[in-house]
Amino acid sequence: MEAIRELQRVRERLETQLRAIQSEMDAVSKAIKVLEREQPQSVEIKGKELSALTFTDAVRRLISEEYVTPLKVRDQLIRGGFPHSKDKTKLLNSVWATMQRLVKGSGFEQGKLDGKFAVRRTRSSESTLPLGDQKAAVQ
Repeated sequence: MEAIRELQRVRERLETQLRAIQSEMDAVSKAIKVLEREQPQSVEIKGKELSALTFTDAVRRLISEEYVTPLKVRDQLIRGGFPHSKDKTKLLNSVWATMQRLVKGSGFEQGKLDGKFAVRRTRSSESTLPLGDQKAAVQ
């Protein structure tokens, strides 16, 4: 009987530690999200490389194996030098529609990132990259 009580105490202590660790993990996750907003990940496309691609190919190139939202893709297009009008909303709508269309094909899957529509590349989708981009994806 004493062994059972001791094990229950150990379990309670472990559950308390687990809750504390989970709380710390949540705080770190929130901090990461804040930092990502303040310091967007750099697009691995230099200069005006995106401007040489079609719109769909540029969007396709910016989608990685991590979920990405249309807003982030739009911002990366702008930073990467893709030609666009001053109306960011129209560009965002075009990105959203293109991402929806890519999901209907193969090589991309839809998900949620912070509760919002997001898309990521599936591991077997490198063959869907434009020919010049297949080498970059392998590296």
